[in-house]
Amino acid sequence: MRTIRLTWFLLILLLLSHADTMPKSSGNLYTEKEDDLGLESQEKTIQVLGESKTIRVLYKPEGKKSQFATLILETSAAYIPKLAEYLQAAPRAKVLTIKDIKDSSTARNEGSIAYVPFAFPDPELPIPAPLLYHEIGHWWFGQEPRWVAEGVSSFLPVAMEKSGYHSIGILEIHKVNSWWGFRQPLPKIDFPLNDTSYPDSIVAKDFPIYYEKTFKIQYMIYLELGGDKYRKFLMSLMDPTHKSWHDYFIAPSKIISEEKTKGVISLLRKQKEMDWNQFLSGWVQRKGYQTKTKALLQDQDGDSIVDYEEIVNQTKTTDWDSDKDGLGDFAEYCLGTNPNEKNESADFQNRIKNYGIIFDGMDDDWAFLDVVTLIQPKLPGQKIPIVEFRYFIKDNLLYGMIRSDKPYTEYISKEKDLYFFLADNSKNKERVGFGFKMHPNDVYGWEYERKQGRKRYVWGKVGFVFEFQIDVSDHPDRELVLLPLINGVSGASRGHWDYGKPIVIPLRQ
Repeated sequence: MRTIRLTWFLLILLLLSHADTMPKSSGNLYTEKEDDLGLESQEKTIQVLGESKTIRVLYKPEGKKSQFATLILETSAAYIPKLAEYLQAAPRAKVLTIKDIKDSSTARNEGSIAYVPFAFPDPELPIPAPLLYHEIGHWWFGQEPRWVAEGVSSFLPVAMEKSGYHSIGILEIHKVNSWWGFRQPLPKIDFPLNDTSYPDSIVAKDFPIYYEKTFKIQYMIYLELGGDKYRKFLMSLMDPTHKSWHDYFIAPSKIISEEKTKGVISLLRKQKEMDWNQFLSGWVQRKGYQTKTKALLQDQDGDSIVDYEEIVNQTKTTDWDSDKDGLGDFAEYCLGTNPNEKNESADFQNRIKNYGIIFDGMDDDWAFLDVVTLIQPKLPGQKIPIVEFRYFIKDNLLYGMIRSDKPYTEYISKEKDLYFFLADNSKNKERVGFGFKMHPNDVYGWEYERKQGRKRYVWGKVGFVFEFQIDVSDHPDRELVLLPLINGVSGASRGHWDYGKPIVIPLRQ
């Protein structure tokens, strides 16, 4: 049972990328004859900065594409107005079209149509939202330099979440960060990004340079400027009043059009006077990373906040709970409390009860919830013992937490390619089990040898502990029987729950 690595497949799609919902037959808005191609559409009219615009989703009605098209449409309808409000600009076009990729071409935004695979790599599962957000972002940022256009388009959901303009939730932000490799090291082939258009052969050899690295650059700029100034910086990159540009793409500002990266540095200085060339050294224009910015790649205390962000926010880089009040720094940011000031447990309990589980790979928030807790002694012969399993079910979603005797971050540093496996021992089991890679960047798990029922995503986060979420609706049994394991690429399990006492989880019928 091996890990399914989605990152390569998901990012390769990007290599060449620079009212009620009702299914309808395609109209005549475009020269392409959609009816002849057997396409259907779903449309929704939304208000964008006081103007009516129509989102149009095109797809071939096969498999679950109609269901996935609805998801694409609703996600876009929620995101686009908030993005326009955040940037105070919107494309002039009255119709924004998103079309399913049904061949081997790449995800891209050509202006009149944004192409995104509705299901990939599995035809039975909808593609997660980060790629959709990225291609939508190119309607605002499609200009050179490429390191800006790609990075900003990817980072926009995080910027809006952090600034309070549009909340998609911590799990969705974790998906965005994971998709763009935020917790991955810098690519092996690494060089400062600038105005040079590198051949696709170089990008193909190590394409994270254009997506993972550019995402990290925007994260870093956001932290340095702060939410308000970062938003102003983004707005300064555009010229939405340009009359002779394009109905779909918003024009770049004059200084960007003429000076590209040099113009970007000038606009950054307008927001904060500092040596941006030195700050972005290694990332943009010249070699040699600064020690401070390399901290973006570290998380010494394992609290899901990178060291650079802790330095900016003045929390401790070596203590997951800076104020020692029992709740970690990341959880406090999510709940709106100050991680540098002690809070009362009763306040935390009320906030967490309303908020729900915080997917940060920590167990601190679980202590404030009424959950089932199962403990087992350390079994003999285990290299990575499983000593605790907690769970609860809400809205047909199973939330679980698995703990070892040490933080999983310590085990990850010593052995590669470890993964969790939840063997399904249910009477009428749908699959052999669920898998999830033991890596802090991962959010997508997988199913192994599903025999019946519908496919389901396994979402999760690894840190000190492993937190996961599984949809258990329509399960054929009255109970889900799981046996947690920790495996490597070969050999016996590194750790496991007592084989004779699997975990029995009652399900609602």
